[in-house]
Amino acid sequence: MEFFKWFDLPIMIVPDLNILKQRFLAKSKLYHPDKFTLSSEEEKTKALELSGFNNQAYKILSDTDSRINYILNEFGLLKENKAVMPDDFLMKMMSFNEAISDLDENPASLDALIAELEEWEKELKSELDYCSSLFPVTPENSESLKSYYLKRQYYLRIKDNLFKFTDPKN
Repeated sequence: MEFFKWFDLPIMIVPDLNILKQRFLAKSKLYHPDKFTLSSEEEKTKALELSGFNNQAYKILSDTDSRINYILNEFGLLKENKAVMPDDFLMKMMSFNEAISDLDENPASLDALIAELEEWEKELKSELDYCSSLFPVTPENSESLKSYYLKRQYYLRIKDNLFKFTDPKN
């Protein structure tokens, strides 16, 4: 968990973003390449590497989906990619996809689909709230986080498909 360590933060789902930003800015000042113009090539290279690392760490930790993906990857929970999703969830996905496909024949169902998607978003928010209570996040207690993350990825794909399908420019 190098990124959390870099900013001296505990491994958590929802860190204090103000503290994260403060620490990012402090390290940005410390390792900004312009401060090393008169330094040796080795020091310039090191400063550039640290500045890049700082930017990457901040970018990932400041975004919820990226942060969760990072945590799960660091714990090795996304490597196998053999996630077993519950049957009821998979049926829900199939149902959504079929309903999106049927929008040409039944455009009146769009509002109901959007409402169902909004309801699903609330359920996911509730799951994220539960996962956020896991502290500190460890490989042992992160299975619910993995489940949330995979469901969220499905949700985002379906939401994207729905709005691509309904966008008249597509």
